[in-house]
Amino acid sequence: MGNQLEYNTLARRDISRRAMSLLELAVVLSIVGLLTVAAIGRLGVGTLSNGGAEGYARKLALSLTQARRATISTGDNHFVQLNGSGSVDSFSLIRRASGGEIQVDQTYLVPQDVMVTSGTTVFEFDFEGSALAAYSAIVTGPNRSWTVSVVLLTGAVQVVEST
Repeated sequence: MGNQLEYNTLARRDISRRAMSLLELAVVLSIVGLLTVAAIGRLGVGTLSNGGAEGYARKLALSLTQARRATISTGDNHFVQLNGSGSVDSFSLIRRASGGEIQVDQTYLVPQDVMVTSGTTVFEFDFEGSALAAYSAIVTGPNRSWTVSVVLLTGAVQVVEST
């Protein structure tokens, strides 16, 4: 009986301290806010833009991988179309079917402070998943750049930071 009484007392204490008070929550949020402001001040806005450039390079690589896998699974060629005059401002994933070209996914816009350049505008895969050519695109942020490349025979996609 004594153990049951101790257990009930401990259980009641735990229940009363499960929630965080509004004051504790406000203090934690203000500390996190101050650390965020200090980090942005120290690292600068350029670092955040470089993160956007790296994210965009990885998004392009994922779309290329998706195009390759969709080509293998459907038997219809899929490709990533880089859009823009002069410099790239967006890209789309497109399926080349017998009835014409169909956009498969949404159009992804290039973020501000990011520049994308490529020697070609179409990155296409055949039914075996091989690339029709060796492709590459360079995604450049304020201080760093990444090269997204596709290997000709295998269709493998890779992202490499190029300084």
